[in-house]
Amino acid sequence: MISAHNISKVFNAGRSNEFTALHDLSINIRLHESTVLKGPSGSGKTTLLGLLGCMARPTSGRIFLNHREITSLPERFLTDIRRSTFGFIFQQFNLIKGISVLENVMVPAYPKGEKFSLLRNRAMETLEMFKLDERAHAKIEWLSGGEAQRVAIARALINNPAVIIADEPTAHLDSKLSHEFMAIMGELKTKGATIILASHDPIVYGSEQIDRVVEIRDGQLAPEDEQ
Repeated sequence: MISAHNISKVFNAGRSNEFTALHDLSINIRLHESTVLKGPSGSGKTTLLGLLGCMARPTSGRIFLNHREITSLPERFLTDIRRSTFGFIFQQFNLIKGISVLENVMVPAYPKGEKFSLLRNRAMETLEMFKLDERAHAKIEWLSGGEAQRVAIARALINNPAVIIADEPTAHLDSKLSHEFMAIMGELKTKGATIILASHDPIVYGSEQIDRVVEIRDGQLAPEDEQ
């Protein structure tokens, strides 16, 4: 379980443009389930995703991963947790132009120091899963939107993460590709992954692949979703 207890996140503290993105929020994310954080732009769902995925620290409150508090761990330990536990799918995909599909998928695993041939084989197997092995040596800028999306998912899976985090993953996709994305998320969940999505897309939060929808507004959970 991933648990956040009374977390707040303040940006630009003490300045004239101080902004509180999350207000004393508590939430439990159950493992091996798919959860959607639903809310309009500016509701705080992206900030919450970043905190749950150890990409940022709360201003106050505590976060636990499998009953271990991770809030105050040194950055090097948080980096290890991010690398070994989480796979991230970003709204803009954040793929690196100028290098191949295969190289993009391999990038998150380089710091682990794995033997190159083993890493390359695993990356190719992952690409095969998404029917992208024939595009392995194509540059990112040559891909269609759907292909780029699948590369982003493959990259998120290269370190065999237990938790997949996706921020507005269908924001730039048409309906067909959005449904395909949710089908992939469902397949990953059946293999034991925990899925956490932030979205205000009804294709996402209305999908049969979703176990739970949590609504966030103005940095707080809706009353019926409070933990």
